[in-house]
Amino acid sequence: MSLMDRITAGLDQIGRKANQALDEGKLRMDLLRVRRRKDNAARDLGYLTYRQSKGAVPAEGEAEGLLRRIAEAEAEIERLEARVREVRAGSKPPGDTPPAERPAEPEPPKT
Repeated sequence: MSLMDRITAGLDQIGRKANQALDEGKLRMDLLRVRRRKDNAARDLGYLTYRQSKGAVPAEGEAEGLLRRIAEAEAEIERLEARVREVRAGSKPPGDTPPAERPAEPEPPKT
């Protein structure tokens, strides 16, 4: 192997590691965003429960909607954590679109 081949191979390896670090960083940011969304839904559910204890009547389906948001966030967290493990292992399944490239989901209105 010539010197140029070794330099090229080394630069390719550095490039792959840099891309891997960037991909992992993006996934970790997405994880933070989804965890925050889950925490906000859990907080809202707590407020709803508190208001109910004080005699307030919640809107139709409000609790179910919050529970659904929490469950969806948990599923997304599991998926993102699996992707982080895949990126760390150096594998990237074909066709998997990173969450940062998907259109953002609108947040439901808070009560």
